[in-house]
This record gives sequence, structure tokens and C-alpha cells, in this order.
Amino acid sequence: MKNIGLSILALFLLLACSESKKQPEDNWKFLKTVQLEGVSPLGIAEIDNTIWISDGVGNRIVSLAENNEAVRTLDSFSRPMHIATDGKNLLIPEFKENRITITSGAERSVIPIKDSLKAPSSVSVFKNEMAISYFDDNQVLFTNNGVDWLQIGKNDSKALHQPTDVQITQDTIWIADGYNNRVQVYDKKGALLTSIGNDDDINVAMGLYVTDERLFVTDFENNRVLIYTHQGDLLQEISEKIQSPSDVYVRNNNLYILNYLAGNVAIYEYTSSEDTK
Repeated sequence: MKNIGLSILALFLLLACSESKKQPEDNWKFLKTVQLEGVSPLGIAEIDNTIWISDGVGNRIVSLAENNEAVRTLDSFSRPMHIATDGKNLLIPEFKENRITITSGAERSVIPIKDSLKAPSSVSVFKNEMAISYFDDNQVLFTNNGVDWLQIGKNDSKALHQPTDVQITQDTIWIADGYNNRVQVYDKKGALLTSIGNDDDINVAMGLYVTDERLFVTDFENNRVLIYTHQGDLLQEISEKIQSPSDVYVRNNNLYILNYLAGNVAIYEYTSSEDTK
């Protein structure tokens, strides 16, 4: 009888331990949609409290006007893709011109890169580091000094298939491995650390955004955004008001999702579990 009691206690403790390790789901709720007249939004970045969006069809960069603010436009780019900022300037990958343009709004210059790779689809900067994904060459270039470039994917044809977005964080490089339908995570020496999303039926991992605790991935063909822990645990799937999402960005307590075909931005708000009780 005593042994049976101990077995039941052990089973109870095991179940309790399993429950304690279970990852709680995130709770992002749809807030509103901001329509972008005549814009096919591809990439998003923020500078000086202004959100900028690349218009891949209109070959321009436009500011987001949520409260009837004046819309600014930067014209004459050649299919601008997933843009970024260094805090002062916008960095714009021009897909058709195979270049990265940097601009403060008035003047423009081109970032010198020795490797002649084709179709830059995104750029990311972190402190003195930069990463650029190249769609046609299935590679990502990374540098920490602006001179020496590490080529991720160069010697492995299966490592990346048309990468669409990249983001550098403190210790890692996150790559939206577009047509491998996953996210690849590398260290800054080019070693693969982990793959995320392989079992979630993603159909074109178009864009990503990484916070201190979360990874947001846009599943372009399935009209949804997937939210993961950095370890790859799926926390939430967002699909309401989502149509061909191309990029995603977190600002304060809001999640901005670019809907490429719908020509708008769906904004979600984070709600704690206590608020929904």
C-alpha cells in the first residue's frame, strides 16, 4: 500500500513538473488596420519616432501616417526591400540594382561591398556590424568592420534557399530562409545554431523580427504570423486581418504587420493574461 502511495505521489510530481515547464501562449489581439493608399508594403523600420515602409512596386519609401500626419515620400529606388536603420539613416536594399543605399532623406550614398552578389533582399545593422541577405545567390554577408565579409551559405547549397530577411542581435544572426520555409540562426562565425519552424508548415518565410525574448515570422502564403521563443517553441499564430504578410515590427506594446497584397498595416496590441480574465 505504501509503495502504491509513493508511486502516485511520484506521478503527481512528474505531471506538476511537466505543467510548470509548459510555455504560456502569447496574447496579441487585433487593434486596427491602417490603409496605405497605392502602396505595396515590403519592409519596415523606425527612425526618430517615424515609421518608414518600403513600397516594392512603387519604388519608394513612405512614412506611416496613423493620425492624419503628413506623409513623407522618398522616391526613385529600384524595388526597395526589407529596410533598416542605424539610428540616423535609412538603409535600403535595392533589389534590382544590387546595392545598399543609405540616406538621411536628403542625400544618398551607396555602401561599398566587394562581393558582387545579386538581388539584396534585406539589410540589418547592430552597433558596428552589418548583414545583407542576397535572394538570388542564396547567401548572407556579415561584417563587423565594413571591410571583411563572412559569406553564410556559400559552401552549402542546402543551407539557404532565397533568404528574404535578416536581423543581427547581440550574439546571433537570424535569417528568414524564404523558400526553405524556416528561420536559420547562426553565430557570428557562421556556424548554424538552430533551425526554427521546420514542423509548422510555413509556406515562404518572408520577414522576421527578433526581440529580447521572441521571434516573429511572417508566413507569406499562409496569411499568418507565427510567434516563437528563441528556442523555437511556438507561442501564438496570428491570422486575423492578415493577407500575404511581408514584414513585422514591434513598437512599444504594438505589433505592426505589413500586408503586401492588401496594401495596409495590421496593428496588434499585447494583452496580458490578467487583462482577459
